[in-house]
Amino acid sequence: MSATTIDAAGGAARVVPDLIDRLAGLDEGSPLLALRARRAEVRTRTQAAHDALLAPRRPGLFPAAERAAVAERIASLAGNDALAAHYRGLGGGADARPALIAHAERVTLSPRHSRPEHLSALEAAGLDAHGIVALSQLIALVNYQVRLLAGLQALETGGAAHRQAELPSEPPVPADSAIGFTTDVLDWKPWLPPVVLERATEEQRVALAVTPSNTAIGAYSLVLAHEPEALLHRTPLFNGIMYAPRGLPRAERELATAVESVLNGCVYCASVHARRFVELTGGRDEIEALFAQGLGGLDDPRQQALSAAAARLTVTPASLAAEDVAKLRRAGLEDGEILDLILAVAIFAWANRLMLSLGEPVR
Repeated sequence: MSATTIDAAGGAARVVPDLIDRLAGLDEGSPLLALRARRAEVRTRTQAAHDALLAPRRPGLFPAAERAAVAERIASLAGNDALAAHYRGLGGGADARPALIAHAERVTLSPRHSRPEHLSALEAAGLDAHGIVALSQLIALVNYQVRLLAGLQALETGGAAHRQAELPSEPPVPADSAIGFTTDVLDWKPWLPPVVLERATEEQRVALAVTPSNTAIGAYSLVLAHEPEALLHRTPLFNGIMYAPRGLPRAERELATAVESVLNGCVYCASVHARRFVELTGGRDEIEALFAQGLGGLDDPRQQALSAAAARLTVTPASLAAEDVAKLRRAGLEDGEILDLILAVAIFAWANRLMLSLGEPVR
């Protein structure tokens, strides 16, 4: 399942379709396949993260077939039949423990309702810290894949043949009045004991060598280090999407992920990426309007188009359609920039779910 480019006869490079390409229906002649190949690191790490989680060298207390059964359930919830069939084939008819399925459904459908006692339930079902983090990464991976596939299909074929209900017009703010979005610097408190760096294995140390945005190693990365096979690829994938040169301007990637984090109720992620948007653009008014009024608070047409597509891909990915892509193009986005937008939303379907299901923000 390699996502690499190889040299064909005569020295001409061709792109070998990977799992995502095949599920999206991209053949070797597809312009979108070539567009994906421009982000070669992203393609490679996307496939490698899948392989690390579904065919791990050390599955521990979470066997590979059971992982596939959980992944199939998540893909089915999202309505992606091709992805579900892929995981059904990997699982070979295996079942997953009910506690694991229940957790996967909750974190997929309503990640902001995650609580520390849910991890205790996983421990009672037989998972240790390695297994809990592997399950968390698996849930996040499949949610990433669902949104990446929906975005690619919208670009390639014009999107969904029919649209689901429109997004609500009211502000996309969680109903819980205790949740308040902010650009203040927050801490993050884990619900699992982090790996102690001085006692980390060599594999864990290698996986921790690259951190999100190349910052110091914090509690979040040390919690994820309980399952180093996925972390080895997940962090470079995140960096390759959010900080890659050219393409969609960095500030617009930050805006899209702030919109998504508000919709998912991830106060920590919203604070980080809204603050980065302000730092890059000075656009504090736009962020305050987003927090107070939702998407309706954004006046700039390009920001409106970008945020609306990000919101639809966040909430109802299968409903992303040709109309959404057309609005982005009319707003001045090229297809490479639209792909970067899709990738940013997809990776934050991953990031939000890890942050929300493994810990909580501290003000």
